[in-house]
Amino acid sequence: MMSNQELVNYYQDGNSLAATSKKFDISVYKIKKILQQENIHIRSRHEQCIIENQKRSFKINHYYFDELDDIKAYWLGFLAADGTVRKNRNEIKIGLKAQDAFLLKEFKTNLESEHPLKFYKTKNNYEVVEFRFSSERIKKQLAYYSIVPNKTYIGITMKNIPDKYKLAFIKGFFDGDGSYTANKVKIVSYTENILKEIQDFIPQKSYIYYTNRNLYSLELSTIPSLEFLTSIYSIKTPQLDRKYQKYLQSYKRI
Repeated sequence: MMSNQELVNYYQDGNSLAATSKKFDISVYKIKKILQQENIHIRSRHEQCIIENQKRSFKINHYYFDELDDIKAYWLGFLAADGTVRKNRNEIKIGLKAQDAFLLKEFKTNLESEHPLKFYKTKNNYEVVEFRFSSERIKKQLAYYSIVPNKTYIGITMKNIPDKYKLAFIKGFFDGDGSYTANKVKIVSYTENILKEIQDFIPQKSYIYYTNRNLYSLELSTIPSLEFLTSIYSIKTPQLDRKYQKYLQSYKRI
């Protein structure tokens, strides 16, 4: 059953009264009443036209994830780890440290997107960069790969990723939710399933632990960790350079 908040969210996402009426199968008159009750500004036709023009102004390749390759599988892994999919909108968002802006620029280029990157400081004074875009088709494609709203707690799976692209997906997931310090690789998740799937797929010996932060952690130490990193960095995809440089420093010490 529809809630008033769902209707409000849909309207505030820039959809017109007519579109909202069609979406929720209620009259425009009733929609106006609900918006007024919720103290939501009802846009004029002129204001709605401006929003529609803005929506059309940002181009993107809505078919980008229709056929996979290593690069697209990497982005799926990265989105699985670090992306956010809005429940009531077709919006997808990724936020990173400002120093990693180059990676989002590369994703933006791959998507042929004209959506801008946004730089800002958090309340804790951290400099971050954010990339947001809207696409109904991409949202549906992401859902096929289990990248959905609240995915953090629902859980991620690689079952629909073809085996030949799984390592690229894992590389993206590692860049999003992994680390390499003191000759140890760690990949964390709030749910255990994806880590078990990674563990079963990679040949290196690894262990999964439940941490005191309500997280699961897949860990590889010393030689297995370097073998794992060597395998993922052999794939020609985008990557976080700061993690790659740590790997190179360790590899040179062997």
